[in-house]
This record gives sequence, C-alpha cells and structure tokens, in this order.
Amino acid sequence: MSQTGTGTDSQRPADVPAPRTPGALRCEMWFADIASVRPAHLALLNDVEQRRRERYLKEADRARFTAGVALTRLVVAQQTGTVPDRVRVDRTCPRCSEPHGKPRIVDADVHMSLSHSGDKVAFALTREAAVGVDVEVVGDRDVTGLAEAVLVAAEPVRRAEEFYTYWCRKESVVKATGEGLRVPLREVVVSPADTPAQLISYRGAALACSLADLSVGPGYAAAVTVLAEGSLSVRIHDASAVLA
Repeated sequence: MSQTGTGTDSQRPADVPAPRTPGALRCEMWFADIASVRPAHLALLNDVEQRRRERYLKEADRARFTAGVALTRLVVAQQTGTVPDRVRVDRTCPRCSEPHGKPRIVDADVHMSLSHSGDKVAFALTREAAVGVDVEVVGDRDVTGLAEAVLVAAEPVRRAEEFYTYWCRKESVVKATGEGLRVPLREVVVSPADTPAQLISYRGAALACSLADLSVGPGYAAAVTVLAEGSLSVRIHDASAVLA
C-alpha cells in the first residue's frame, strides 16, 4: 500500500518500486502486532537490550520492546542485504550517554524510527533523511485538558480522533529531529486535522520536512515525518511475514 500526503492508496506488488520523480521522497513502513512476537525473537536482542527488556514490569511492554528490536534487525537486514545479527543499533543519548536516545543504524545509509502503542508497533525506514514515526491508540477519554496543553488556536479539534491526528503529526516531527518531548508540542504547529499533513512552524521557525498521515486500522492514528522537502510517498508493509 502506498500513501502520499494524507494517504491516497494504490496497490503495487511488493517487489516493484514506486516510480521516482524529481523531488519525490520514499519511506517504507512496517506495522506489527505484538501477538506476532515469538520466543525465538529474543535471540535478536543483544545483552544491553535484554537487560532493558527485563526492566519492563508488564509482559505487554516487554512484547512491544521485543517486537521493535526484532522488526528493526530483520527489516534492516532484508533491506540492506546483510544478516540480522550484523545490524548494529546505536541508541546512545547525546545528553547522558545512556542507551535510550533516538535509534540509529550503524554503518548503513538508512534512517529509522520506531513507535508502539496498544498492540501495534510501527517501524519506518528511509534512505532520504532523518525520519520520525508515531502511532497512538485512539482512546475514548476526554482529551480537553490534553488539547489545551498540546494544541494552538490554529489547530481546531472537534473529536478525539482529530486530537490524536495532531498528536501523531507533532510527535513524528520531534522524533525526526531527535529532540523528542524536550520540545513543547505547542511549539510544533501543524495543519488542521482534516487537511493534508503539513508542518506550519517548528519552535517559531520554518523547518524543511515532509509529513504524511498513515492508515493503520480502526482505533489507531499514525503519522510519519521525513526531514526533507518533497512529495512523500509511504509504502506500508505487513510485518507478519518478516516476524514469522
């Protein structure tokens, strides 16, 4: 499935690349259910990742983390022509040197981003520029308080689904920049939820990037940002075959 901008879909065989046009940006996306995690996937975690996994108290959190690591190594190996245990992921935080920073594939000309919420894990991969992805469960709770903390007047919200559209767009931007929630989301201004995804301003200034909303399925919202200007085409893959 290919999505451009707000996500106009077209079917294309998995082994046939999208036609390249000047200014076109490509991003590949995989979505996995944590139910796809198997005991064999634990072997894909290195010692540091194993210790981090064990610190999670809930089994669902462990499954999400395991799925993210497994998906990263399996997909990158597949896309770069190597084997999973040779895929090195650097998560060093530039501020404290702990292994919880923006993940980076070592010695490979690709950019990646991970996100998980509920039963879904999202993995983005591109050769274009830094990338950020966010997926969120669309809950039925009152989001009024959150909206006041996250949105500005130019970002109207009438339904909870619209709030999560804004949230995912903004999160994908701050994940792409690597600054994360150190940037107040009110300082990341995006286009209205019912219009094509676009960044209006970042910390009061322009930022060269391209956004797209993603169709994940009922009960979820998702968005991806690539830090380059152009027409962003996103191809979505089912990760179940990769994790089988």
